Amino acid sequence: MASRACEITVRSFAKINLSIDVGSVRDDGYHPVDMIMHGLAFHDDVKVTWTPADGTNSSGIEVSLTCNRKYLPTDSRNLAHKAALIMSERYGENVGSGSIAIHLHKRIPVAAGLAGGSGNGAAVVLALNELWGLGLTLGKAMDICAELGSDVPFCAMVQAVGNRDVLKGIKAAEKASSCARATGRGTDLEPLTAVTKPVVIAKPRIGVSTAEVYKGIDACNIEARPDNDRLAGRLNGELHGPIWEDFINVLEEYTLKNYKEVTELKELMKAPSGERKDPAAVIMSGSGPTVFAMYGNKNETEDAKILADEMRSKGYESYWTYTFGGNNEF
Repeated sequence: MASRACEITVRSFAKINLSIDVGSVRDDGYHPVDMIMHGLAFHDDVKVTWTPADGTNSSGIEVSLTCNRKYLPTDSRNLAHKAALIMSERYGENVGSGSIAIHLHKRIPVAAGLAGGSGNGAAVVLALNELWGLGLTLGKAMDICAELGSDVPFCAMVQAVGNRDVLKGIKAAEKASSCARATGRGTDLEPLTAVTKPVVIAKPRIGVSTAEVYKGIDACNIEARPDNDRLAGRLNGELHGPIWEDFINVLEEYTLKNYKEVTELKELMKAPSGERKDPAAVIMSGSGPTVFAMYGNKNETEDAKILADEMRSKGYESYWTYTFGGNNEF
């Protein structure tokens, strides 16, 4: 256990959904999902500082949070703060009194379907495991993350891959992967082989309620569903054929019909240009409103940069990045 002040900075990676299929709502109010997610190199930085109490009269663990985006909540409404509270309740007796200070340096767009907040929560769980020397397995850390939200365990898997230089205390990290198939409530995860592809993400200046989309999808006529068995097999090299064939997000059936801004953005990203190659696939991530375009290989990175510039020139928040964890890193 850490007996003196120490700190760690964990890279908290964005995610995209290569595919999403959704079943009918269950009795508990949740929709079963079958989706394949992939981590992006684009990330927030989450700095966590642990300071043990220096007096005998101190008791408990205090949690504070600051952020470079002043409009974000800094109390338990923020998943990073909530994660610190859960870890303190679970392991506080082991580490003693003190304070946890969290600073979020945000880059990932907020409320965008990119798991920015979920990743921040996972980063705090993994950071405190490191600072406190708890020696949690990745599976145990993911169980804790599941208490925070459906996307949080996957974010922990990605961070275990992308932060190997600083997260040395996580045990039994065989599940670590930046690509996975998620089923059930989204927390049943099967690691898949990752790929390295240029990606452009773009977001209109609106928000989309995830709860609204999942409620509305029940009344939609789903015209096409992804074959996630086939996509998983192609990612793992067990089946031949283009992975793009199953880049299908059934939530588009609701969001695109009810938010013209997302439809317009997707059409713009698909539109041909004489300045660049066309992306291999353009799809909405999560419940929206972010749309991403993926290119076929590393050689098309300059095309991705041009597309990101185009989207910014049209007033969208847009970035180029890449999926990571494959054999051919940038």
